[in-house]
Amino acid sequence: MSEHSKIEAAAPADKQLTARRNAPAVPWGPEFETSEHPDTARHRIQRDFIMTVSGLSREAVDKRYTYLQRLIEKAKEELGHARTASNETRLAAMQSNLDELVAYLAGHGIHARLPNRNGENGSPSIAHFFVIDEVPAFLGELGFLVDQWYEKEMVKVHDELLKLTGLVSRMR
Repeated sequence: MSEHSKIEAAAPADKQLTARRNAPAVPWGPEFETSEHPDTARHRIQRDFIMTVSGLSREAVDKRYTYLQRLIEKAKEELGHARTASNETRLAAMQSNLDELVAYLAGHGIHARLPNRNGENGSPSIAHFFVIDEVPAFLGELGFLVDQWYEKEMVKVHDELLKLTGLVSRMR
């Protein structure tokens, strides 16, 4: 190895040593000179984690709320078809849609009273179907109950966010 190459090989080591000597005295070491402070990094990572967790919780609630609203809209469409067609097939489709909606809502703790059935008031062929005139009020009630459920779920997400950030103890 020539004398010139030995000098070049030693140069990077000298530069690092000079940089360490001239570096400001910081508690986190020279490897963080151009990076952020460790406390800042910890707070940023903690904030990112909290926002991710709360975002996932909120996203799940939003998806369920959107799905429930779509089911209610689908039931309204079926109601319109049942009113205009006035045949048993459309009444059966509307009824199955309402049954599905009520079952799904019951799974989320939302309980609603079903509309009355025709019974002896109508012809024997439609006796087991819901009274069509009561269905719009029923769907309106379901929409109201779903909105209340959504608000309660959002309060849960907010409370979870407060627990993760440690603000619960400060607010008491």
